[in-house]
Amino acid sequence: MKTIGFLRKRTRSAALGILRYMPRTRLATRKFYWAHEGKKYDRLAAATPVDENLVFFESFGGRSFSCSPRAIFLAMLRQPRFAGCRFVWSFKGNHFDEEIAQTEEALTDSRVMLVKRGSSEYFKALASAKVLVLNTRLPEYVTPKPEQVFVQCWHGTPLKCLGYDVQIETTNALNTTQELADRFGLDAAKWTYLLSPSPYTSKHLADAFGLPEERRADVVLEEGYPRNDEIARAHVDAAATRQCEVRAELGIPEGKKVLLYAPTWRDNSYKAGVGYTFDYLIDFDLLQRELGEDWVVLFRPHYYIANQFDFSAYEGFVIDVSAWGNVNDLYIAADVLITDYSSVMFDYAILHRPIMLFVPDYDEYANDIRGFYFDLSEIPGPHVRKTEELVARLQDLDGYWSCYREAYDAYVQRFCPMDDGHAAERVIDRVWGSADE
Repeated sequence: MKTIGFLRKRTRSAALGILRYMPRTRLATRKFYWAHEGKKYDRLAAATPVDENLVFFESFGGRSFSCSPRAIFLAMLRQPRFAGCRFVWSFKGNHFDEEIAQTEEALTDSRVMLVKRGSSEYFKALASAKVLVLNTRLPEYVTPKPEQVFVQCWHGTPLKCLGYDVQIETTNALNTTQELADRFGLDAAKWTYLLSPSPYTSKHLADAFGLPEERRADVVLEEGYPRNDEIARAHVDAAATRQCEVRAELGIPEGKKVLLYAPTWRDNSYKAGVGYTFDYLIDFDLLQRELGEDWVVLFRPHYYIANQFDFSAYEGFVIDVSAWGNVNDLYIAADVLITDYSSVMFDYAILHRPIMLFVPDYDEYANDIRGFYFDLSEIPGPHVRKTEELVARLQDLDGYWSCYREAYDAYVQRFCPMDDGHAAERVIDRVWGSADE
């Protein structure tokens, strides 16, 4: 028997599928919905006083306990001066259950409350928290009060053009290029702070979101990404403590080399009722045949990708880590990163380990889908279109450094100059004031 929830989901999916091809109707429907929900939220906010000791956190729209919101939260828990604070974490749908608290010890702290995204408790928390810490956009119809602080952490260094910088006209699921840019702009108008790890990221995020020039000096906090602190600490850990721990948790045999394969999504691959699909996989048959004795592959697609992947034929060689909570663990575990157009290539560089790009659709992506802020030739590492080329490069890692060491060092300095393991502390001092004040 079909449940009411199931029928609502199917009805919504069908409606979205139709609206995707009716941009004027879609925009009118969306504006009506935002106006209706905005009035409801404004009434709630007006009746809800701001609690100076309450902090609201959300990561990837409630999908996980991760990224810079997690790093800031954990750093606050360690500081005695925040002993009187209370913390709210938002989780979405089936991500909200007791398992989260059971597997994440920090969330069992008595000062922490979990709320389901979209619930009445969720909106009350948004309206009452003094500080809002998110790495994606707030709902369009939620506007922070003047006395609230909105910390936009964002979630990566931009390689692909974003927001107002996208010049290629395309339809991204339920948004045209202009619609999506305008949603970025709505969020930027709400920011108190935007986090950044580099001058490069500061400029491109501010431009892409339409942050006015006159606001940038006050809004942009160029202190590094808190989420990268644990990566930076792992880089200087000669004992490789965390790397050994993660490999043991993943069941990787000692002596094996580890390849992390982390492809991103494509704007033009959206299927109504399914989501974004992905069709550019490495040839795992060839990879296993040539490297199976010495390597293990960790497969981590972007969370937008909706495909169901079956790696049962590669048991012991390919490990699907799509559901692994903290992607930093996977970076730390890996000896080499393979990606395409994902910002993981910037975070991983903090470890000073080889990066390779598998880009069979490069021409289409660069010219017809999104475009880049700079030429991929500036990324240190081979850019290959066939698995055979990838295998050859993996079999000659010594050659990697003879070719790319100087370019790699310049790359780290350009994109990760502030990622030194102490970004969370600096951000907290900028937002809440120094502990010595």
